[in-house]
Amino acid sequence: MGLLDYFIKKKIKQQSDNFDKDAYDNYNKSKIKEFTDKYDLSTKEGIMSIPISEATKYTDVNQSVVFMPEQILMRKATEYKKANNYELAIICLRKSNELLKYSPFSYTRKDYERLVDMMVIAGKYDEARQEHKKLNDDLGTRLDELRALQNFAVQTNSESRESYQKRIIDPYIEEETDREHYYWLLEHKPKLAPKSFGSYRRMKNQNSNTYKEIINEIIKDGYDLNDVTFWL
Repeated sequence: MGLLDYFIKKKIKQQSDNFDKDAYDNYNKSKIKEFTDKYDLSTKEGIMSIPISEATKYTDVNQSVVFMPEQILMRKATEYKKANNYELAIICLRKSNELLKYSPFSYTRKDYERLVDMMVIAGKYDEARQEHKKLNDDLGTRLDELRALQNFAVQTNSESRESYQKRIIDPYIEEETDREHYYWLLEHKPKLAPKSFGSYRRMKNQNSNTYKEIINEIIKDGYDLNDVTFWL
């Protein structure tokens, strides 16, 4: 171990030893309560009334990300999803997306896509397609983002183009192809679609009997899963 590595690890350990978890948790709870006391997250009107200024008011971003308004809204959306209240889940994520670009924290294209995924789960397929296209037009695609990171990795000699392609790009393309197939199933063959995308990927990767049955049923109806499209 070099001398610099030694001092870096020593500093990290000191910071960890000095971390007061109770104080951190209490601070987050107080800020979250301050926000939820101010805005009614149980109604569309209350959620949509949250102004952009809420995303820019916190200057001490080193304190925590947990109490940021977009994070509170994302967690609330998850709560509503579990309760099958997709309408409010979508509204929470729509408002969160409005705030993301103004947040002092950096978010990826994938964070914005949570709204699209929630729309699909809610069966709002046309809305999901339109929102997906709008995000692509406004922010670029996730693949664009990953390719930019690939270029940066190559330029800084942190990783070869081939290595990044194999480690990041190719798995992403495969996952998104699977996602498009799964979303197509949800819309056109809901009785065949598994309950979740994760379940679909597992059975597909295992080439399970259930997956083979899905493929056979699709073929009987004159479809080839490799040719179907969901997005605009």
